[in-house]
Amino acid sequence: MKMIILFAICSMAVFESCSVSRPQTPKSCWTVKEVQQWYNKDSTNANCVLYRGSDNLSHHFLSQFIDKWVFLTIKKDELDIPEEKPYKVDSVVKLGYYYVDPNKHFVKIRDFK
Repeated sequence: MKMIILFAICSMAVFESCSVSRPQTPKSCWTVKEVQQWYNKDSTNANCVLYRGSDNLSHHFLSQFIDKWVFLTIKKDELDIPEEKPYKVDSVVKLGYYYVDPNKHFVKIRDFK
């Protein structure tokens, strides 16, 4: 009887540890509202959002939220950017074109140097 109880407890512990430790996959597509919420989590707004360019379907951004770099993709039908630049994935190209403010409809705030 004690062996059955011990086996049941061990089985439950193994099952629970497997279900908790699943890594989250990165989000592939964001909405404007989601980006604004993430941006506003830092009260100092020290984390900047860098515009990386646009392709036929989406606008691409890069930012550091809390302790990790996040690639943000927003569909073109949700966000209209007046100055679109080509999205380049080549590693020799700089990270982006300019910084934007998500709270002001992603308007350019300063150049990326």
